[in-house]
Amino acid sequence: MHVLTVPSDLLVPTVASALSDAGSLSALVAETGIPPCPDMLQRLRGELVRDTPRTEELARIAMADVAVSAALLKAAYAPWTQCERGRGRTRGTVARAFEWLGPVRCTALLSALVLREVLPAEGPSLERFWDVAHRRSVAMAWLARRHGEVAPDVAQTFGLFCDVGIAVLLQRFEAPSYRVTLAEANLGHRPFTDVEQGRHGTDHAVVGAALARTWGVGEDIVEAVCLHHDYRVLDADRPRRPASVLIALALVAERMIQLHRGRNRHGEWARGGRLALAALGMTADDFEDWSDEIRTQMVLSGA
Repeated sequence: MHVLTVPSDLLVPTVASALSDAGSLSALVAETGIPPCPDMLQRLRGELVRDTPRTEELARIAMADVAVSAALLKAAYAPWTQCERGRGRTRGTVARAFEWLGPVRCTALLSALVLREVLPAEGPSLERFWDVAHRRSVAMAWLARRHGEVAPDVAQTFGLFCDVGIAVLLQRFEAPSYRVTLAEANLGHRPFTDVEQGRHGTDHAVVGAALARTWGVGEDIVEAVCLHHDYRVLDADRPRRPASVLIALALVAERMIQLHRGRNRHGEWARGGRLALAALGMTADDFEDWSDEIRTQMVLSGA
């Protein structure tokens, strides 16, 4: 398999630049089975390149997929997004969602919502994957609203997108089995992506970032997907970027979800949890208080 090498040295200008080699990216997309950008998203991106994107046309394109546009409305007007600009909003139309979030952010959120349609959810592994992705997205949106450094819808988009490479690799590798790889990686004895690279020559962070880049998702999310297992980005001595905040929020959200569901062991939390809390300026008491509130949000949202 052709392997797209993404430098782990954080001194490179951006991770996105490492994914900009069209030949390497195209090879990875083809050989790994990364699904092409859906037609709806391509048409949305075509509208976005206009000098003045037309809100009604963006809404018309989005509404061609009833299920996805309904999910967009639910996400755009969820309780955890309501106070981002200082006042609550009642649920409106898809066009108003584009106005409320802005066309670029709204399209990014649509990209994440389309994922489940494009990547089948057959089998227990993928069902668990989508369940975790949904819970993480809800928790991240709520945490982002409380923390205030990234927009809730951006956090929600990353929550849905960050592990999408796992869904791709589950369908790509049967020999050696990626399910066996997941079982080993989840033990936490070695870094998750090291296990993947050792067995398959690639990992879900690289594959997920390639999918995000192919689908035109924002650069901060592409970077966060690519680096979300590299906890050096959370080091307080480094300049903090939006991608770092997203990675920290995801790690905290996953820890809260695992605790609430009775699974306390988490290899990734042991590696990056302390750095994540420090990056977000959270104390242990903050974690406990917000964790209780997250549990309430999960109940209210049906997650």
